Amino acid sequence: MSARRFLSYLAPAVLPALLVACPGSAPDPEPAHEAQLVVGVQADDFGGLVESVHIVATVDGKVAHDETVAIGASNPTALPKEIVLQGTAGAKAEVVVEALTSQAATRGPGGATTPVVVRRAAAPLIPDAKKLLRIQLETRCVTFSAPGSTAPVAPACAAPQTCSAGRCIAEDVPFDQLEDYEPTWPSSPPDFCRPAQHGPPELILGTGQTDFAPLADGQTLQLERGPQGGHHIWIAARMKNLRQSGSRTTLTAKLVDDPSATIAPAAYVFTFDRDEGNYCKLWGLRFQLDSGAADLATTYKQFLGKKLEVTVEVIDSTNAKATSTKTIQLADKLLCPDGTTTSCNL
Repeated sequence: MSARRFLSYLAPAVLPALLVACPGSAPDPEPAHEAQLVVGVQADDFGGLVESVHIVATVDGKVAHDETVAIGASNPTALPKEIVLQGTAGAKAEVVVEALTSQAATRGPGGATTPVVVRRAAAPLIPDAKKLLRIQLETRCVTFSAPGSTAPVAPACAAPQTCSAGRCIAEDVPFDQLEDYEPTWPSSPPDFCRPAQHGPPELILGTGQTDFAPLADGQTLQLERGPQGGHHIWIAARMKNLRQSGSRTTLTAKLVDDPSATIAPAAYVFTFDRDEGNYCKLWGLRFQLDSGAADLATTYKQFLGKKLEVTVEVIDSTNAKATSTKTIQLADKLLCPDGTTTSCNL
C-alpha cells in the first residue's frame, strides 16, 4: 500500500487526536466586549447664521464618523441627529462638532471659514447599557460678533476645553452625567427633577395651599367654599424622575360609598419646585368637587362627612408617568371663606 493511501485511511481517525494533543495550538481569543455610546447632536436657533455642521467622532483616536450636514431651510430635519459609536468597553469616544457659515464676517486668513461655534465632548463607551452623550450647539457660544449685534462674544475655548453656557468647561463628560438613552431625548433634556441618570418615576399625593404636606390614608380634610361659590379641597404632589416643566398633573376622585356621584377631573400644567432629597413638589391645586354642578348651593352636601378616594397622576413630555391614590375623610362641615365653620354651614 502506498504511503499516500495509508495516510488517507489514517487521517479520519487519527488527525483529530493529533490536533488536540499538539502543543502550542492556543485557542482563538475571545471577541472584545462590545460597548456603545449614542451621540445626540442638536442646535439652538441661529437665525440663518449657521448653514452646516461638521461632525467628527473618534474612538480611541481612530475616526469612526466624519460628516458635514447642511441645516436650516434647505434641510430642516437634519438636526437633531444620532450617531452610534461602538467598540471595546471603556474605549474613549471624542466628538467635535463645528457650526459653519458662509458669511464673510467669519472668514479668516486666505478666505478659510472660521467656525461660529465649536463644541467638544468626550466619554467612554459603555457596556451593557445604552447611554446618550448630548451635544448642544448654543447661541451663547458664538465666537464672533455680527455687524450691529450687541450680544457678548463667547470665549474661544482651546481643547481639551469646550464652550457651554457661554463659558469654557472640560470636554470630558463623567459617567454620572451621561443620560439613559430614550427616543424622546431631543425634547427632554435632563433637569433637577429628572436627572441624566434617573430611576423609575415616583409620586406622593399630599395636601396644602401654600406648601406640600404629606397626606395619610384616612386623614380628614375640610371642603372649602371658594370665592365663586364652588367647593374644593387643596391637593399637593411630590415627585421625582419626571420632568420639572411641561408635566401634566391630573386629579380624579370618587366617593367610596357612592362611585356613581359625578366628580369632574381637574388638570394642570404647572412647573414643579425643587424640594429636598432630589424631589420636586407642587402645591395649591384647587380641586373643586362640585365643578359643573347645576346647583352649587346644595350639591356639595353629598360630600360632607364622606370618604373620598383621590388620585393624582403626572405625565411628562417623555410619556413617563406615575400615580398615587389616597382615601381621605371629608369633614362634616364646610370651612367658610372667613375661616370659620359657622357662617356658611346652614
